[in-house]
Amino acid sequence: MNRDSNNLNPDYIDITKNRSQHKWLVSILILVGITIYVAIFWARLAKLLPPPYNQWTFIYEPLIGPWWINNFFLDLPEYTRLEILWYILCFISSMVIPVIIILLRGRKLTDFGLGMLNSLGIRLTSIAIIVSIPFGLWIQLESPYPHRLTTMYVLSLFNKIPEHFLILGILVALMLPHRRLPNPAYMAPIEGSRGKRILRWLGIAQPMTIDSDNRALAWFGLNWTSLFAIVVSGLVFYMLHLGRANHVEVALSLPGGMLVAYITFRTHSIWHAIPAHWTLNLVPMAILHYYKF
Repeated sequence: MNRDSNNLNPDYIDITKNRSQHKWLVSILILVGITIYVAIFWARLAKLLPPPYNQWTFIYEPLIGPWWINNFFLDLPEYTRLEILWYILCFISSMVIPVIIILLRGRKLTDFGLGMLNSLGIRLTSIAIIVSIPFGLWIQLESPYPHRLTTMYVLSLFNKIPEHFLILGILVALMLPHRRLPNPAYMAPIEGSRGKRILRWLGIAQPMTIDSDNRALAWFGLNWTSLFAIVVSGLVFYMLHLGRANHVEVALSLPGGMLVAYITFRTHSIWHAIPAHWTLNLVPMAILHYYKF
């Protein structure tokens, strides 16, 4: 197949070219802003700041904390109520507010990861779920603190949705020149040897195309710009886990973050990576619980 193979796809839109210096500068500024936000409000790096700035509530607690504690969920401990508040604030700041801004600017939510499921995404998610189980077991076994399937833990899993939307959908999209995720990946015909057909079925072993600038990256359906977006998204995802007591979880969050960013980029949707993240947490915990670990 030649470099113009994407012309066979009428829905193909090349959004990873035209990388001017101005667009790179804007990308860097956006990356710095999102990184600062995550470092202060989400990541455990906030603990490294001097008091009182080492608490996530240093802005919200004086305004909302006492009112929340005194009026809602009075039968729950104060720590649990603050944890629920934290989940709500994460959802508002990382999901609701960005959605409002995107809509006010006349942009499509699908351009930032809220797209529909597609066949490639379902295939990649299936493989990611299978791969995540042994790594999830490793994380659980190395954890210095016990995990239990409580209501608060389930609530924390739903908090993965705004986390993925901000770090995988919005961040990856804004790192690209046209500030949006590409259409679902163009797939070369599934043909050739058995091994090649399997790889093509997974969306890799792709030929060079008109927007390719490196043969090795093209094999994965990427070029240097999209690789940059995936790497920085993985780094921010990794930063989100810094400071946790489980060092295995922290170490695996970097390649794991890059993997889910890759799935999001290739499939135009965050909804394929989230089930793999949930599986990483739930299935190993259920296995260990069943065997009384």
